[in-house]
Amino acid sequence: MRKEPIYFLAGICFFFLVSFVAENYVVGKQTANVERFQNVYVYTDSKPVMDHEYLGSVRVKISVTDKYEEIRNILIKNAKKEYPELDGIIIRNTSADVIKFK
Repeated sequence: MRKEPIYFLAGICFFFLVSFVAENYVVGKQTANVERFQNVYVYTDSKPVMDHEYLGSVRVKISVTDKYEEIRNILIKNAKKEYPELDGIIIRNTSADVIKFK
C-alpha cells in the first residue's frame, strides 16, 4: 500500500487544525501590547508568550534613583552593553532578565 496519500491527508488535516486554532484566537484579560523603549521590548512583572531564551540578568543599585523611568533606562543601557543581541528585558524591581526571541 502506498503511504503518500496518507501523508497528504494528514498534512491537510494538520493545516485545517492550525488554521482553525489561529482564527479563533481570543483576546483575554492577560493580552496586552508591549511597549518598546530604545528599540527594546520591555516587560514589567510579566513574560512574553513567544519562545525566548534567557541571556542573563542586569541590576541597578537602588540608591541611584527611585523613579521607574530612570531605573528602566539604566536597566536597558546595562542590558544593551552586556548583551548586544538582546530583544527584550523582563523588569522585576531593580533587576531585569535579558531575553532573545527564538
